[in-house]
Amino acid sequence: MLSGFYTIASGMLTNQRNIDTIGNNLVNLQTPGYRTERLIGTSFEMELMIRREQQGIEVLGDGIGASAAVVGDVVTIFDGGTLSPTDRPLDVAINGEGFFNIAGAGGINYLTRNGGFDIDEEGYLILSGLGRVLGENGEIHVETSDISIRGDGSIENSQGEVIARLLVSAPEENTILERQTNGMFTSNTPLAAAENYEIIQNYLELSNSDMNREMTNLLAAQRAFQSCSSALQIIDGLDRKAATQIASIS
Repeated sequence: MLSGFYTIASGMLTNQRNIDTIGNNLVNLQTPGYRTERLIGTSFEMELMIRREQQGIEVLGDGIGASAAVVGDVVTIFDGGTLSPTDRPLDVAINGEGFFNIAGAGGINYLTRNGGFDIDEEGYLILSGLGRVLGENGEIHVETSDISIRGDGSIENSQGEVIARLLVSAPEENTILERQTNGMFTSNTPLAAAENYEIIQNYLELSNSDMNREMTNLLAAQRAFQSCSSALQIIDGLDRKAATQIASIS
């Protein structure tokens, strides 16, 4: 019976984690630049076997026993989101590949698809709460929101003079982007300049989460959690009955 408890409990924990992940996607449906997360499940035995192999430890047998579910990974879906008009000159969206670059605290270079920019007290273009927006020649000084942003990222002042160009970077193939707690991404390897993109002013790119799909996934995860909970109650009842019978015999 103990193995049954472990198997069902692991299923409950995994489904609860999945519910939390889907819930986070739903909460951020209207968050500019948000990228959907997906939980990848696996078995405890398979995860243990993979980690032992990575550490160079010999794996004996096929490593498959009673299945216990665990979270293998949480992956990010980088498909594009819907472009929404805002009629705000400091709002820009990327149509195509790439990320905006933000100079964060401590020298961290954040990557984001959120182009809801503002201007700080010194006249620099910023993403509020995170840092200054980077151009190809460093931080971008605009002074005023009376600017025009072209498809290639060039920023022109009210006199039509090009004062900067947005730095749009794209990860190389197999580059791993790390999601940060503030919804931004970072990379441990240098990024190349993006090529296949167009900057659209007065627009924001919203989350790439689809409400219908997320609600469907949420219902499925909740039902799976409830099924595990019911199974746990059944096993607990059988254990109680067996313990009572043993006590009566003794």
